Amino acid sequence: MTTAGYPVVVDGHTHIFNRVYWEHIDPWQPQPFGFDFARAFASGVNVIVEDLGSYGYVNFGQAPKQTLRLAETAHRYIEQHADRMALALTSDDIRAIVASGRLAVVLGVESGFDHQGDLDVLRAFYRLGIRVIQFATQTCFNAFADAEIDGPPHWNGINARGRELVAEMNALGVLIDITHATPQAQAQLIEASAAPVVASHVSLAAVSGTGLSDGNLRALAAKGGLAGIIGTSTGISSRYRDWMTAHPDTAKAAAAPVMTMVTCTSPQPAPAKDHGEFGTWFDGQMRANHLAVFRPWTEPAGAGPLVPTADEWAAQAEHVVRTVGSDHVGIGLDLVGGRSCVPADASGYPDLLQALGRSLPAETAAKVAGQNWLRVLGAVLG
Repeated sequence: MTTAGYPVVVDGHTHIFNRVYWEHIDPWQPQPFGFDFARAFASGVNVIVEDLGSYGYVNFGQAPKQTLRLAETAHRYIEQHADRMALALTSDDIRAIVASGRLAVVLGVESGFDHQGDLDVLRAFYRLGIRVIQFATQTCFNAFADAEIDGPPHWNGINARGRELVAEMNALGVLIDITHATPQAQAQLIEASAAPVVASHVSLAAVSGTGLSDGNLRALAAKGGLAGIIGTSTGISSRYRDWMTAHPDTAKAAAAPVMTMVTCTSPQPAPAKDHGEFGTWFDGQMRANHLAVFRPWTEPAGAGPLVPTADEWAAQAEHVVRTVGSDHVGIGLDLVGGRSCVPADASGYPDLLQALGRSLPAETAAKVAGQNWLRVLGAVLG
């Protein structure tokens, strides 16, 4: 099954190069779960925003180092598969790569390129091809913006350094992603940015009770941005989330691997005089944390009938269209494995687009499929 009728299909939030780094997989071979290039491309996906995740590497040196390692992994892999894919730095690059019959890859960063927010580190990553940055980290640990989990707000949104970063990202041509920021930080990011911003992988609170508020959605749209609809069952379906809430032990066990990965703090500091032993030890811990998340998912007994359908996923997009118009919604599935998602893996994009086609006009469905992402990337990247 392919996404026939949609010449451009964009997923604005994927995570495969973390698996290449830690597991040495080949994503051009179908994987047993989650996202891979083989099944996504066969299903019609021809543009992705691939987010490098420095999960758990939280101090001044660790986050840039891990992001560098992941960026090198991405560059090396893309170069080795130049017949199938290419790195896109501009919207012209994206269109040329798609026209050549290959997969266009836009590199982003999730969970922190540098938790201190150094402007020169930002500029260096731009030189390395990073074009999208999730502003807040996965957790509250960040020197310039509040995040939605793992601690109370510290900055009441973003601080002066955060505003400097916003200005520099605008000047460079880096797309700001407000996902995982607190609602207050999201609102301030939208207001501070002169360019469109995105919420790359979210649900809509008005539909499922969790996710992006309608207030921030309207502000996002007014700036020309978009919301990418996530695929997680707990985000899309209030029924699924209610079931998890009613089974707290199951819910806690299901969330534990992800929380351990993204909130990891070392139980011991590096010694003042270290000859590499600490880094080797810590990498081993982080690899184990990664493997606990990026794995096949089995639905708990009783939860299977509550997994949302493609039509429930499409209802999130329909809400955006009704609320702010057809130009401000796209796909951002976050198919990492290790949790319940719709679709279950990268072969399911056609199911989502067929669901859109059942409820939206063809022109609107095509915008959701990829044209809206192309517009926003073009407005920011050039």
